Amino acid sequence: MRCTLGHVFLTSLLLLLQPRRANAATDEMPDLQDKGPTTTYALTAPLKLVWATEGEDVELPCDITPPTPTDSVNMVLWFKDSAGIPLYSLDARSLDLASAIHWAVSDDLGKRTYFQIGDGHRAKLKVTKVTFKDQGIFRCRVDFINSPTRNFRVNLTLVEEPSKPVIYDAQGREVTKVGGPFLEGYNLALTCQVAGGRPKPTVTWWKDGKILDGVVDTVSMGSPSKFTVNHLFIDKVTRSIWGKKLECRAQSAPMSAPIVREVPLDIYLKPAVVKIILSEDQIFAGRPIAARCETWGSSPAARIIWRLGGQVIGDPNVSTTQRSNSTVSKLALALGKDDDGKELTCRAENPRFPGGVLEQTKILDVAYPPAVSIDLATGYDLDTLREGDDLKLVCNVESNPPPSRVIWYHKDNRLEHNVADGILIASNTLTLRVLTLAHAGEYSCEAINAVGEGRSPPIFIHMKYVPRCKVGHERHEVTVARHETVSLRCEVDAVPKDVVRFSWTYNGTVGNVLPVPNTKTQNNGLVSVLEYTPTVDTDFGTLACWSSNNIGRQRTPCIFNIVPGKPPQPPFDCSLHNESTALEVNCVPGADGGSPQYFLLEVRAITKSPGVVQLHSPTLHAPQSDQGTVGEVPAVYQEKNPRPNFQLHSLEPGFDYTLYVYAVNGQGRSEPALLEHVRIVEPIGGKIERNGLFLEDLKKALPKASSENMIIVIALTGTGAVALILIGIGVIIGLAICRKRSTSPVKDGPDDFTTPTYVSAQRIEPRIRYSSDSRRSQRASLYIEENRNEPDLL
Repeated sequence: MRCTLGHVFLTSLLLLLQPRRANAATDEMPDLQDKGPTTTYALTAPLKLVWATEGEDVELPCDITPPTPTDSVNMVLWFKDSAGIPLYSLDARSLDLASAIHWAVSDDLGKRTYFQIGDGHRAKLKVTKVTFKDQGIFRCRVDFINSPTRNFRVNLTLVEEPSKPVIYDAQGREVTKVGGPFLEGYNLALTCQVAGGRPKPTVTWWKDGKILDGVVDTVSMGSPSKFTVNHLFIDKVTRSIWGKKLECRAQSAPMSAPIVREVPLDIYLKPAVVKIILSEDQIFAGRPIAARCETWGSSPAARIIWRLGGQVIGDPNVSTTQRSNSTVSKLALALGKDDDGKELTCRAENPRFPGGVLEQTKILDVAYPPAVSIDLATGYDLDTLREGDDLKLVCNVESNPPPSRVIWYHKDNRLEHNVADGILIASNTLTLRVLTLAHAGEYSCEAINAVGEGRSPPIFIHMKYVPRCKVGHERHEVTVARHETVSLRCEVDAVPKDVVRFSWTYNGTVGNVLPVPNTKTQNNGLVSVLEYTPTVDTDFGTLACWSSNNIGRQRTPCIFNIVPGKPPQPPFDCSLHNESTALEVNCVPGADGGSPQYFLLEVRAITKSPGVVQLHSPTLHAPQSDQGTVGEVPAVYQEKNPRPNFQLHSLEPGFDYTLYVYAVNGQGRSEPALLEHVRIVEPIGGKIERNGLFLEDLKKALPKASSENMIIVIALTGTGAVALILIGIGVIIGLAICRKRSTSPVKDGPDDFTTPTYVSAQRIEPRIRYSSDSRRSQRASLYIEENRNEPDLL
C-alpha cells in the first residue's frame, strides 16, 4: 500500500514540475519542494485562528472555489509550519474533484487527517483527536488550471485550562471558607488569582448571576506570565449582599464552562436590599405598568422614595412587614416615548440611621412607534437645485426598537431601489441621480418597527431647469397659403421663467438651418409669437423655436412644420333618407387639406314631365354652369353647412335630380360626391326653389313690367319655338331697361338690376341657402342680362 502511495506521489510530483501551457497564468506550477511560508504570498495569506481542546476533532478550512466559473482546481497541498513537503495533497489533474487522488504522509498526524471537498468554499482538512504536538501553522495551497495559486493559513492552537481560582483578602490572606466579616460603612476588597491557562483566561467577579468586575488587573505576586488576577473592590458595603455568595470565574475564551470559586460573605451593614420589579419585561409607550420596589434588612423599616429622571414621582402604596424587616412599595406608571432611557430609581432610607441609604436604578427601555421627519443631506440646498443634479434625502427616525424597514414615497407612489432609474435607497437615505422634472414633487418616508409605523410630513422637491416645450406644444403642422400671414405661438415651461429668451430658426427644403429673417416676434414670459408670411416655395419648411434661461439652452426646439394649403378631399359615403317633411342627405367628411372647410350642396334637375318647358334642356341650349363648364345643368339651388348634412324641402315631382356635395376651404373646393337619379313621386312639402325661367320668377325679377309685356311673354312661351322664346326674352329685357331709365328705381326684389352684368342671357345664378344647426337663412337672387354675343337678341 505504501509503495502504491509513493508511486502516486512521485507521479504527481513529476506532473507538477512540468511547465504549464503557453497561455496559462504566469505563476509557477506547484511542486513538492514548496518555497513554503517564506514566500511573500504565503506570508500575506489570511491567517485564521482555530482553537481546540486536546482529544477532540478539529476542522481546518480552505476555500477551493475557482476565481472564475470556467476554471477548476488542479491540486490542493497542505503544509505544516515551515515544512517544504506537504503533509496532505489532493491531485485533481485531468480528473474532477470527486475522482481526485488523496495522499497523506504516513506519520501520526498524516494518519489522522483527511481532506473533505464539500461545496468548494466549505472544503476543510479534518484532524481527529488533536494533541498538543499538532499545534502550529497549517497552510493550504490551492493550484488552479488557469488562475493564480491561492494560500490560506490556519493557526491551530490547543486550549490549556487555568488552575482553580484562589481568593485573598485585603491583607493577602487566603480565604478558604467565608469572607469577612465586613463592617458597615467600610470597603470590601477581595482578590481572585489563577495560574496558567492558554489562551490567557479572563477572571471576573459575579453576584447573583450578574458581573461585578470584569477588569483583569496587574499581577502582584509571582511571575507576570503565569498568574491572572482580578481585584474586587467595593467602596461601601451595603446589606444588599448580606448572606450572598460572590463568585470568581476563570475562563479561557474557547472553553464552554468557566472554573468557579464561590466565596460566602459575612457582612454587617446598614439596611437594606432594594429591588425594582416591573410587571412587564417590555414597556410600551402609553400602556400603564405596575412597578414594585422591595427592600429588607433595615431596622427600623426603610422609607421608599421613587424618582424618574431625577424627579420625585408618585404616591405609592406602601406595606411593611416587621418580622422580615421588609418594605414593599407599588407604583402605577404610564410612560411615554420621552421616558425612554430615563432612570427609574427606588431609594430606601433608614430614617433613624444617618447615611443608611440604599437605592436601585433601572434604565427604562420604553418601546414606541417611529416618529419620522425628512431632511436634505448635508451639502444640498433646494434653492440651488437644478435639473441634472444629484439629491440625497435623509429619513430621521426616532423609535424604540429601531425601525425594521424604511419606505420612501414619491407622490404616494412607493419607491424601489433601481440603479437604472437613478433611485438609490440605502438604510435611511434616498439618493436621486441625475434629476429630471419627473423627480419633482412631494417626498416622504415611512418607518416601521415592532410597535407600529410612522410617516414623515412631505418635503417638496423643486428644481430649476432649462426651457422645454409645453406639453402638447412640441410639434405643430400649420397649413398656410402663399402671402398669407400666420401667427406661430411657441409656449415653453422653464424655471426660472422671468429671464426666458427666444430665437427662431428656419430649415427649408435645402436642409440649411438659418435664423428666420425679416420676421416679427412678440416675446412675453414663456410665450413667443412669430408672424410668418411665406411668399415662395422655399418658405415652406420647418421653423424651430428655441429658448434659454440662466440655467441653459433648450435642448429640443418646438417644431412648426409650414406646409402649403391644398383643397379638401371630397366627402364620401353619402346617403339619402326620406323623412316626412324633407329629404335628408348625410355624408362623411374627408381630409380638410389643412384649412377650415365647409360643405356645399348643389341640386340639378332635368324635367321628365311633357307639360313643363325646361329652358335649360341640353336639347334646346347648352348652358354654362356656375363653374363655367359648358354642358352642365345649372343648379336649382345651393346650400352651405359646416357639416355634410343637409335637409331638402320643396322638391317637385317630374324631375330627375342629381345632388352634388362639395367640400370647400380657402384653397378651393373638392370634386363632388354625387347622388344621381333622385326622383320625387309626390311633393314632399312647400314650394320648390328652382332655377328655371317660370312666369312668376320673371314677374319678381321685373316688378314694373306692364300687362302688355306679360301678354307678349305668354304668347311667346305658348308658341313652343325656340327662336320666338329668345326674341320674346330680349324684348322683355329691353322694355324693362327702358322703363327703369325713365322712372326712379324701385327695389322690389332682393337685388338692384340697374347695373348690368355680363353673363349669358340664359345664365341664372343658383339660389343659395346658408344654414346652420340652430338657424336657417335664405337668400335668393336672379340676374338676367342682355347677351351681347347673341345676334338674334339684337
